[in-house]
Amino acid sequence: MDAAILELLIAEYRPRLLGRALGKARLVASHAVSLEIGGDRSRRLWLDASRRAAGAFLVDPRETSVIEERGEVPGRDRHALLLLRKHAEGRRLTALSRVADRTLVLEAGSVILALRCLGTPALTLVLEGAALATIGEGAAAWPLPVARAVAEHTSPPPRPALSLPRPWAECRDRDLAAADAVSLGAAGGAAAVLRADTWSEAAVVYLIARRRGASFDTQRRATLAEARREIRRLARLEANLAKDAAELPEASSLRRDAEALLASPHKVPVGVSQATVPDPYDETRGLTIPLDPRLSVTANAERVFGKARRIDRARVQVAARLLETRRDLAAARGAEGRAEAAEMLHDLEVPLATQTDLRGASETRHYLTTRGLSILVGRGARENHHLTFTVARPEDLWLHARDVPGAHVIVRDNEGRAAAEDMREAAELAAFFSDARQEARVDVHVTHRKHVRPAKGGPGRVHVFHSDTIRVTPRDPEGRLRRR
Repeated sequence: MDAAILELLIAEYRPRLLGRALGKARLVASHAVSLEIGGDRSRRLWLDASRRAAGAFLVDPRETSVIEERGEVPGRDRHALLLLRKHAEGRRLTALSRVADRTLVLEAGSVILALRCLGTPALTLVLEGAALATIGEGAAAWPLPVARAVAEHTSPPPRPALSLPRPWAECRDRDLAAADAVSLGAAGGAAAVLRADTWSEAAVVYLIARRRGASFDTQRRATLAEARREIRRLARLEANLAKDAAELPEASSLRRDAEALLASPHKVPVGVSQATVPDPYDETRGLTIPLDPRLSVTANAERVFGKARRIDRARVQVAARLLETRRDLAAARGAEGRAEAAEMLHDLEVPLATQTDLRGASETRHYLTTRGLSILVGRGARENHHLTFTVARPEDLWLHARDVPGAHVIVRDNEGRAAAEDMREAAELAAFFSDARQEARVDVHVTHRKHVRPAKGGPGRVHVFHSDTIRVTPRDPEGRLRRR
């Protein structure tokens, strides 16, 4: 939007704005604010200090719903909004002008709004000659640049038109994402041109087009970046799990060693650290087996059997994690492919990290104890982290199976009325949703959330500074505890 077009817009805005009071300022997007215009409910004044759509626009409130953003707003913008409400609301606009090439100045008594549309845009609130606050990424638009003579338009203004990559009704968000995809100017020979009756009407369509393209581009970049980070993480995890599976010893050979010990106990001297005994399945060969000299032959055999059982469990767990990882990896690659092919903003998925945050709030496993207290159970490392450090309150109870991977479990205890029965039921959940669920008895940490701190090494890792231990039997909550 060049200086000549800004001057044409200002000429249309003056009779509609001068003498009218400003009111109800609110942030409508990152680096953009809108204000009510006294006596005109059909339009709001949208002042935009973003890089792609900097300018002043008279927007139908119903149209703003198309381009308003609901995401996080920079703190600098929020601070400026409070001052804008304090000093500008209720004041009547007395002057609207353009300074230098592309700086708009709105005067309302001792309050000035200076909007720089050139370079890095910025909207600055000025009170009695002093800059109070700025919306946008750029430096304050005050003091004003040196004024230049502005040519008066003596001939009839040209008819406005919007140059587009394709007809407006056919434009997809992806078509509008390029920085030069849309331009506002006089009707020319562009392949796709949207004509309008007034420059202010054309400017609103320009704003909508630029905001649509910017929102799509920002979301697409975020989705692709998150999907690719997740792909790299899952690919490394898949390789490590496959390596772990390949390096696990064979449980069958350990069982063979244990059976050999039980078959020939008389051939094992007392107090030795290893012994050679006949192979019960092939008497022509012997098996050399390491022993604990403090244990009997039977106890050594049971020790080897136990190691074989642990290897079997580890193999099952690694295989399950490998399957889950490959499934997640395929989903992440699918998300990447959909983001690359997306044409509209609603085609883009929420980035995976955000999905995890949302799951922490809405899809966390939620049970009720017999006495009616809420128990929240995390799903995976990232959700564990979110549940513990975002959802849980300092005085809530925190539980986790001791020394094994597992879910973080939170007991909501707002009134401090959790009893031993509530803690036992929560501990049984923590044991069940852990890698020790097959054990007969499991030790579980119990502490208040305020005694837990995040640790290095990735989401879900924590330091526990003070806790008690409960020994419980892992129990499946389905059919036993009510689920929310």
